Amino acid sequence: MSLKNNRYFLLASAQLFPLTFLEPIEIAVEDQALVAAREAFLSYKSGQLKIALEQYTKAIQRFSDQPFFYACRSILNMALGDEEGAFYDYQVAKGLDFNYQAFLEWVENRPSEERPLERNTELKQLLSDALETTQQFDYEHTLKLYAYAHGKYPEDVDVLVYRGALHIRLLRYDRALTDLNQAITMNPTHFQAYLFRAKLFKAIQEHEKAKEDFDKAIEIQPEAGVIYEERGGFLVDLKYYEEALLDFNKLVSLLPEDFYVYALRADLFEKMENWEAALHDYSKAIALNPYYSDLYAYRADMKDRLGDTMGAAEDRRMFEELEKED
Repeated sequence: MSLKNNRYFLLASAQLFPLTFLEPIEIAVEDQALVAAREAFLSYKSGQLKIALEQYTKAIQRFSDQPFFYACRSILNMALGDEEGAFYDYQVAKGLDFNYQAFLEWVENRPSEERPLERNTELKQLLSDALETTQQFDYEHTLKLYAYAHGKYPEDVDVLVYRGALHIRLLRYDRALTDLNQAITMNPTHFQAYLFRAKLFKAIQEHEKAKEDFDKAIEIQPEAGVIYEERGGFLVDLKYYEEALLDFNKLVSLLPEDFYVYALRADLFEKMENWEAALHDYSKAIALNPYYSDLYAYRADMKDRLGDTMGAAEDRRMFEELEKED
C-alpha cells in the first residue's frame, strides 16, 4: 500500500529529528513538509541551532497539524535550555499523536552505554530479555535482540509483531508497517498484528484502514478486551460516540471487576452529556478502587452538574485527602 502522500507517515519515517544519535532515512518523495524538515535538520547539523529553531517555528505555522515539527522544536528547546517551551511543544505533539510521547520519553531516558548481545539464547528467553530492555528504555538493544531472534527463528511471527510495535514507539512507521505486513502474510489470524497495524494507521490518520484492521482483530479474537478498548478510543477520537459506547459496553462485560473500564466509559458518557450515566460509572469505579484520587474529582464534577453540591464538596474533600497521602 502506498503512503507517499501521507505526511504523518513520511515525516516520522524520515527520522529527521535534531538528535546526534539518529541517522535520517532518505525518502524519495518531494513534499514541502519534508523539504522544511530537511532544511531545519541541516541547520541543526551545522550547529546553527537558533536558525533551526526559527525554521521549525515557521514549519509549525505552515503545517500546524504535524506533530513532527512540535517534537523537533521541543527537543531543540530543551537543548537550548527553554524547558517551558519544550514542555509546551511536547504536550502538543503527544496530543496530535500519542506515539510521540513514547518517542520523546525514550530520547530523555535512553541509556548512554551499549550492552553486549548474548547469543545462542532460546526464543522464550530472547523475548523475555526484549521486554526487560524495553522497560529500561534500551530500545536499540531490544531491536538487536529482535533482529537476532528473527534471524534464528524466522518462522516465529511474534518476533515481527513485537518488533513492529517497538518501531511504532520509535516513530519508524515505515519499518513498523513492513514488519506487521509480513507478520500478517505469514499468519493471517494473528490478531495482535492487525491490532498494532490498526494503531499505526490511527496515528497517521488513515482512518478507514485503521477501522478495517480493528474490525479484523475483533473478528479473529472477539473476547480480547484490549481490542475493544483501542477501537473504542479510536471511535471516540472520531466523535462516533454511539459506536464507541458499544465497544465500551462490551469491555465492561468482559472485565466487570476492573475499575478502569468503568472510568473509561464514564468519560465517554461525559462527552455524550449523559451526566447520570457518568456518575453511575464513576461510582462503580470508586467502589472497585476507592484509593484512586482522580475518580473523586471526576465524580464531583458530575454531582455539580446534577445539582448535588454537598456530594460534590465531599468528593473533592476525599480527593484532597488522598492526594495528601500520596
